[in-house]
Amino acid sequence: MSGYLDIHAHFLYGIDDGPRTRSDMEVMLDAAHADGITSLCATPHVTPGVQPLNNDLLSTRLDEARAYCHSQNYQIDLYAGAEIMFTPALERFALEGQLPALADSGYVLLEFVPDISYAEMESAIGMLQRCGYDVIIAHIERYECLYRRNHAYRLKDAYDVRYQVNCSSVLKGRGLLKDHHLKKWFKNEIVDFVATDSHDAQRRPTRMRAAHEALTQKYGEAYADRLAGLSRGLL
Repeated sequence: MSGYLDIHAHFLYGIDDGPRTRSDMEVMLDAAHADGITSLCATPHVTPGVQPLNNDLLSTRLDEARAYCHSQNYQIDLYAGAEIMFTPALERFALEGQLPALADSGYVLLEFVPDISYAEMESAIGMLQRCGYDVIIAHIERYECLYRRNHAYRLKDAYDVRYQVNCSSVLKGRGLLKDHHLKKWFKNEIVDFVATDSHDAQRRPTRMRAAHEALTQKYGEAYADRLAGLSRGLL
């Protein structure tokens, strides 16, 4: 069996609110290896117009992470990416082709503020697709609008958008009402990825193996394998 794919992780140090030091990063890479992850995307926060991505620093940190994995004989493929926050400046960066995609694919990992309206979310995804990007929405369980009026289904049907849910939400839940919707989303197989959204080894650690096991018990092995990247290519 191949290892897990984690498309959403903050393991590069000194870039965002992930690890602060190189040793902190190495602890996270140790944890990813122990958790069975073999494909890992670095997704530092990017806020267009506010917090740009330092591509030189990203490349340097990624090289350091790869060198550490090589020194430990970890069979983990590391890829560049970003978690991009929706802002009014997003369109300008998209039109200029400046948005960092996951693993040099056409996919961008997009996040919103929790109280984003459905209309704003729909408009942002349509704009990105017109600019040539495919969209994966990060941690869909955080957005209130997707719990209302079948919006999660409507958005997916209209734009073929991809949905990612955090492992912590699989394991700990989001509260009774939201868990009710999450179970339906999984049962109807509209979620495409589970990912760690890891930021450290303590408060927000990698939990891919535990999430995969829980999903297997609830929704079957085949779908759980797709969610965790065991039966797909990178993206």
